[in-house]
Order: sequence, then structure tokens, then C-alpha cells
Amino acid sequence: MTVSFGILFPIGLVLGLKKHRWHVPVQATGGVLAIIGFVLGHAHGGRSFPENAHSKFSWFMLWLLAAQLGAGIYLKLHTERRFNDRARPFVKIAHKYLAALMVVATYTQVLLGVVAWLGFCYDGYMGQCLAHLIMGSSFLAYGIWLLLLVRLATPWLARFGRSPELYDSAMIMVWGLFNTFTEHGFIEEAHGWSHKDLQHTSLGVIWFCGGLLSTYMLRKAGPSDRSMFPAIILIFTGCAMASHEQDTEFSTKVHFVFGLSLVLAGFTRCVEILLITTGLIKSNSKEPNPFQYISVFFLCHSGMAFMSANHESVAAMENIGIDIGTFSLGYLSISFLLFFYAYFLMQLYTDLGSNEKDMMLPTADDGTVYQTVAQVSEIRGHSSDETARNPHVLFDAADEDDYDSPEMGSATFRNRNTPGGGISPRSSDEIELGPMRRD
Repeated sequence: MTVSFGILFPIGLVLGLKKHRWHVPVQATGGVLAIIGFVLGHAHGGRSFPENAHSKFSWFMLWLLAAQLGAGIYLKLHTERRFNDRARPFVKIAHKYLAALMVVATYTQVLLGVVAWLGFCYDGYMGQCLAHLIMGSSFLAYGIWLLLLVRLATPWLARFGRSPELYDSAMIMVWGLFNTFTEHGFIEEAHGWSHKDLQHTSLGVIWFCGGLLSTYMLRKAGPSDRSMFPAIILIFTGCAMASHEQDTEFSTKVHFVFGLSLVLAGFTRCVEILLITTGLIKSNSKEPNPFQYISVFFLCHSGMAFMSANHESVAAMENIGIDIGTFSLGYLSISFLLFFYAYFLMQLYTDLGSNEKDMMLPTADDGTVYQTVAQVSEIRGHSSDETARNPHVLFDAADEDDYDSPEMGSATFRNRNTPGGGISPRSSDEIELGPMRRD
């Protein structure tokens, strides 16, 4: 299950986004392994666990997998070649969003599996356990989001004309509002306000207020306009967590490591923005500056450190005599592995795109130079008189979503470079026509 959901499916998602020929084999292999793992997990007579969320959530994962594989098989059958398939555009959209949902659900299921294996979050510890797992996961997700912005999203941000910190600020504002009203008595009944409740709630307030300020300031800002307020919010949060008194000295030190990671993430983020705005780092360069990864990593590590700071985890480490140095280095290693995997997936996406651009450009019989062979998209038939004379309608891969849209109807794509806009003669159906326009 770990291999299929944790490794093969995310890699298959990246391959699918690039329309790579290995997408289907990788996803099919992952599906077979997942079904085998599900059967073995419910049929074995080995170690048993108390009733837990991991086993219950597995049924959701199974149905999600069935829906995703079913949508993929449906799309692979290409029913639109045989009849007017009006459902295909909607199935295609569902297939994409189910793939993204599966990544989030996989992370949740793995986390629940670790909790079930360790036997945590029972006997009155549910509230504080969930708080650490949810907040830690949110910092980890924040770090992955920043890595995505740094690694892949520069053209996307330029196209939408928004400041990168606008999205940070909006997320911080929404999360702060949620945190303000959920830190006291949301999961378990609370009796009075402790200093921990007050501090946690006040952190939600500062996130909402600071996020609101930064969002308003950046509401009309362009991609070149930056803001340090999200980073400043991280610094103040880290300072508060570093001085957060706990029941034991070991737990206080663990929270100090978490707070220190947040302070370093915020500080390096401020330095990064300063270097970008002064021109020492080119924000629109192909490859990010190595310094830009530092704040991202510290954010990911802060998430791991906070998840490790729950009461039962700290008590278990104290009982077996592990000191704060060994404990911190162990979770630092896990942070490196998670960062490596996220970076690997994004680098794979980039490499697949660059390989397409580096391939030799084919030329058709009329001398027109077309797009790369790696961009060959599906060949589809139509029943109109025109397509009866030209049974194969070729179109650029970038236009596939438009082609599959419900509004597309029976429109065809023609080569812009061909005189009269006609379909070019070609020696092989494997050659994809280049930039297309819709008639």
C-alpha cells in the first residue's frame, strides 16, 4: 500500500500531467498493488489493533481508487471515436481532480497508519494529538506550497499578475480565523482557559490580523511586488512557540526546536525577498537561486517538529532515554526525506517538459515544421462531411482541454502555417501538427 499510494500514484500523476506513455503502466501497477495490499491487510491473522481511523479511512481510499481507475479506463477507451460522447469532458475533469485528491488522501492515510501503529491518540489524548497533527501538517503543506511556487509556478504567477505573497497572506488569514475558534473546546469539552489555550488562540488572532493586513496591501500588487508580512508572522509565531512552557523540560525543548525552525523560515524568507527586490536574485530565472530553498525546508521541518511534539510522542522518547539532540536529528532526517520526495516529483515534471523541447522537430511533406513528437496528442474521428474526407483530426496537445470542453461541439483544428488553413499532408499519423487555430 505504501509503494502504490505513496510512490507509484504520485509519480503516475506527474506522468499523466505531461501525457507520458508510462502514465498508464505506472498507474495500473499501483492499482494492482493497492488491491493486493487491501486484501492482505484485512485477511491476515497477525497483529491486531484497536478500532482506529486508519482502517475506516481505508474504505474511502478503496472507493477513491476505484473511481480514479474507472475514470482512467473510460478515457483510455476513446469512446468519442465511435459516438458522440458528451460525458468525456466531465470525466476528464473528474480524473484530474481525483488524482489531486488522492495525493492528499494518501498523506492522511499514511499519517493515520503511523498513529495506529504507535497506538497514540487514545484515552483522552485525541484533542491534543489532532491539534499537533493538523497544525504540523499545515506547516508542512505551506512549505510544499512555497516549493511549488519557487520551482514551477513563476510563469503561472506572471500570467495571473499577482504577488506570490498574496496567496500566502490569504491562506494565513483563513487559517488564523479557523484557529481562533477551534483552539478552545472545539474537539473536547474545556473547563476554563489555561495559558496554553490563551496562547494558541492568540496565535490564531495574530495570523488572522496579519494575514488580513498583508492580503489587503497586496490586493492590486503585481508579480514583482513583494511583502515580508507573512514571514514576520512566522517569526512571531516561532518566538511564541520557542517560549511555550510545557509540563516537562523535554517537551519544552521540543517546542523550542519547532519555534526555532519557524523563526529561521521567516528570517530567511525576509532575506530572500530583500535579495529579489534589490535584484541580487532574479525571480524570473529558469532555475531558482539555492538560497530560495532554505526557507521552504525550514517550514517543512517546522511541521515535522510540531507533529513530533504531541504528549504521547514526547513521553515515549523520555521513557526510552532519548535526548533532545537525537530526537531532533531523527525528525530532521525525516524532513530531508519528505523534502527530497517533493522536490523529486517537481523535478520530474520539469525534466519531462525539457525533454519535449529538446527533441528534434519533424517536418511534413509540405515543408512545414511541426511541434515535437513528444507532444503528439490523440487522433480522433468525426462524422461530418469534412472529416469524412480527412478522417484524422490532429490538434496541439495544449488545446486538448479546449477540445474536450462541452462547448467544443464538432469543431476542428487546422494548421496555421498551411496556406488556406487546410490540413497538411504528412507521411505518418505520428507527426503532430504544430500551432493550431480553431475554425
